[in-house]
Amino acid sequence: MEVAGFAKSAMAHSLGTAGTQPDGQFTQTGSGTQFEIRTTSSGVWQSFRRGGESGKLRVEYTIGSGTHATGFLAEVGDHLFQSPLSFYTSRQAWDVAPGYEQSPAPDFSRPVTTECLTCHSGKALPVPDTLNSYRTPPFAEMAITCDRCHGSAEAHLKRPVPGSIINPAKLPNAERDSVCEQCHLAGEIRIPNPRKTIAEFQAGQRTEDVFTVYVSSHPAGKEIKVISHSEQLAQSVCARSSGGKLWCGTCHDPHDKPAQPAAYFRTRCLTCHGAKLSATHAGQDCVGCHMPKRPAKDGGHTAFTDHRITRRMEPEGEAVRGEQLRAWREAPPEFRERNLAMALVTEGMENGVPDQVIEGYRMLNRMEGSLTEDAPALTELGTVLLTAKQPKEAERRFRLALQRRPNFAPYEVNLGGALLEEGTVEEAVAHLERAVQLDALLPQAIHLLSRAYRVQGQTGKAAAIEARYRAAMGITESSSDQHPRAEGGSQ
Repeated sequence: MEVAGFAKSAMAHSLGTAGTQPDGQFTQTGSGTQFEIRTTSSGVWQSFRRGGESGKLRVEYTIGSGTHATGFLAEVGDHLFQSPLSFYTSRQAWDVAPGYEQSPAPDFSRPVTTECLTCHSGKALPVPDTLNSYRTPPFAEMAITCDRCHGSAEAHLKRPVPGSIINPAKLPNAERDSVCEQCHLAGEIRIPNPRKTIAEFQAGQRTEDVFTVYVSSHPAGKEIKVISHSEQLAQSVCARSSGGKLWCGTCHDPHDKPAQPAAYFRTRCLTCHGAKLSATHAGQDCVGCHMPKRPAKDGGHTAFTDHRITRRMEPEGEAVRGEQLRAWREAPPEFRERNLAMALVTEGMENGVPDQVIEGYRMLNRMEGSLTEDAPALTELGTVLLTAKQPKEAERRFRLALQRRPNFAPYEVNLGGALLEEGTVEEAVAHLERAVQLDALLPQAIHLLSRAYRVQGQTGKAAAIEARYRAAMGITESSSDQHPRAEGGSQ
């Protein structure tokens, strides 16, 4: 019964093959990029044209259940890249994917990391020490599987008796909630503990055993985010009055997709509110009034259910930006200051909040003596210093990070970039060539190495490496005004 019910759920359709998609075309207003989508006998092809530049790739996978929208992944060699296009179910229309709305030059160059795939795939199979390279095929299981919430099925299959598999409802509150929060609480930023990746979380742990989620320390105003269901629910009077008893599983059964959602969720509400409201609210749609759908600030062209369970419908408004971050639940004491500092730096740099970056940098700088083996923290220090036009100091941190992870192309790029800023061009070229050797499809490596070659006067080498990259990514330059055909071709 549970397996059959889960098979109908959105989680069971979180990732799939591209199959057949609706044909379409549109122009992104800001950048003037023209997009075209065509399904042919050779697959689903997405193409763009902007000025004299055009590009075309076949998309291999859909990401997302399609309840709100469907995103797409392109596979180039053993690399996965995000398509800048999504099909929006409610509008039955194509548009740019979330995060590309303001892009001045949207294309297919955004790497898809394991962190991106953690909540959409059953199990991704990354190649160690790479950013977005995967084994063939790239997934052991495509969509979300039972393991995500119940732990390894292997032990249960060997001994299929009660207690041989995790039941989230029977876990302590933090561990119980973590099962849902691993995918339904993005916060402002997530910071993995040292030597951990977010994908390592297992049901039965607290999320902070693996990573810390940081949320705004100030109220979120009227805006909601796509992946903030747990944060919204915690703000509700229902949750705050329940003494920790109310959780996602109180209302949601992942093994059951109700045929009549309004009636189903009304029944869930009445288990707590029946005595008071059954007479005065007879037959009403509780969710429709108290959990309306609102546009999500990071959701592209979609609306999502507001889980704050407001008493009355409230007007939509903009969020008040928090001046600080706080941990959803605190990291282990030995990582607490380190994780917060990294969150402040990373989130501050992404959103242009200098005071936040400075505070995080000062915290990391104070503890730098204990970070000599911590490549991500050293990289954060170096990044801030390079941004502050101190390439020599950045270089020292980047060298240490690279020593800890010598086969990771982005770390070679960091060091090469710092050396280039210093004017140590020959050594910069050596590190950037090493980065391209490790990952020939890493855009930052290609662009910086091309720049370094030009500084050396080696324009031919610069043009050649750019051409190889563009050919691999399906990009061409032409003065023709004709839109590129989406049929045929190769990756």
